[in-house]
Amino acid sequence: MNTYRDIFKWGDKRETPIDSGTFKIIKEKFGYAEPDLQVKHLFGNQEVKLGSQCQLEKSIIKKLAEIVGSENIKDDDFSRASHAHGKFYAELLKLRKGEILSPPDLVIYPRSEEDIIQILEVCNINKIAITPVGGRSSVTCGVETPNKGISLDLTKHLNKVLEVNTINSTSTVQSGMFGPAFENYLNNFGEGFTCGHFPQSFEYSTVGGWVAAKGAGQASTGYGKIEHMVLSLKVITPSGIIETKTYPASAQGWDLHPIFIGSEGTLGVITRVTMKIHKHKPENTKYASFIFKNFDSAVNAMRIAMQSGIGLPHLFRISDPEESEIAFKSKNFDNTFADKFLNLLGYKSGNRCLMFVAVDGSKRYVNQVIKSIKEITKTQGAFFIGAGPTKKWLEQQYSSAYLRDPLMDLGIMTDTLETAVMWDNLIPLWNAVRNYLKSRKKTVVMVHISHVYENGANLYFTFLSPMQKGNELNDYHEYHKGIIETIQTHKGSLSHHHGVGKTLAPWMEKEIGSEALKLMQAIKNQLDPNGIMNPGNTLGLKP
Repeated sequence: MNTYRDIFKWGDKRETPIDSGTFKIIKEKFGYAEPDLQVKHLFGNQEVKLGSQCQLEKSIIKKLAEIVGSENIKDDDFSRASHAHGKFYAELLKLRKGEILSPPDLVIYPRSEEDIIQILEVCNINKIAITPVGGRSSVTCGVETPNKGISLDLTKHLNKVLEVNTINSTSTVQSGMFGPAFENYLNNFGEGFTCGHFPQSFEYSTVGGWVAAKGAGQASTGYGKIEHMVLSLKVITPSGIIETKTYPASAQGWDLHPIFIGSEGTLGVITRVTMKIHKHKPENTKYASFIFKNFDSAVNAMRIAMQSGIGLPHLFRISDPEESEIAFKSKNFDNTFADKFLNLLGYKSGNRCLMFVAVDGSKRYVNQVIKSIKEITKTQGAFFIGAGPTKKWLEQQYSSAYLRDPLMDLGIMTDTLETAVMWDNLIPLWNAVRNYLKSRKKTVVMVHISHVYENGANLYFTFLSPMQKGNELNDYHEYHKGIIETIQTHKGSLSHHHGVGKTLAPWMEKEIGSEALKLMQAIKNQLDPNGIMNPGNTLGLKP
């Protein structure tokens, strides 16, 4: 039996137990008793049964089957339900309740770019909505299908590396290839390469999704965000094909790449991308970990390092005091000799912050950058704690995503929001958003910085709080709205790397201005005149 739980669970479908350290935190922070930990809230184990069938005319379905083959079209309830939502918290709540209001009529797996051209032609003539998808890991309702139509899944066939050019250090890859498969291919090609892009969703997201959502990976401080990696791309739109040429740089009028990077499927289907790749020398990578007495000094050290011309670390991450405290508590660090020693030195629980650093490259480069960062952190009162904590964090870097499901099972709201901010506004923004989040009783707020620039950085907020049972969705939406408004009021960007989707669309005009939104709409109207590409207010665009 296929259940809703099979759809919303993250990654590996095996159940992920909560460890004893996390249980201890849940009891302490939320006042849970042992019986509360045995109750499963909105478990989602009911069978998937949709209330609506495919609404497309049989003649259209027949035409689509002639294009891709009937084996590449799915209209069963489970396939349609699986492609109706991404991983946004509100979507997961609906799935747990067995609520899918507008599933796609069909799921289609195109075999080639020619298939996509023909599918778009049929859908454009008949004004049928198309939502391009990969791993469906969007946390902004980016793949939700309010207009039904077709979910175009590129992962089954368009999932290959087309070329690796070792002279140019580039790779051309199809959009439906998952991150681990792409990275493994590069690691084992020739002397070894890396794509350098490792988002939290890495295990279950695709290259096309990275580009469409304008994502960032854990090593973006060194390798750049996805827009810094793309050298050329191919997009099939309802109006025709746009294929850019591969150059290291050019001055030929407007750069078309920013139009499509971050377009979230609203303009067409990104089918292939040529990306920068880098030599993979993991044996040269060096690690360093630090504890600071407070968040301000950690942020100051990070800013100085980025502005000093010492070279760039690849992983550069700070956990704020509460995130650091949770990390220590989950490992039962409280009241150990090491804990007491750190407190004695002034690195007090509740104030201290962790910093993780990893540097890739030549031996000379990594040694110099690590040496310089050690010198800078020392001026800000940091205590060097070796390479071990950073290595341990990297080993578990994708594990936190697996905690959301068991936490929601316990009736705990678990979500994230992220933003980018200039250095001089970072601490005020951090304080303002934390204060808003903490205005809700029994709320844990963990914040980290992990994408760093010479002029500023991101702030990534993770918040946990008991659900308002019986009113979970309305309660969440009201709370979520306040977070976004607090971010915008205090000079944070609407998004740094999650994208906008349909979730953040209501705030787009305030973020970029009415004239800029009109410009985006004009581009969409030119490339997608019938409004078939990922409709439903994605990016604040009509329809």
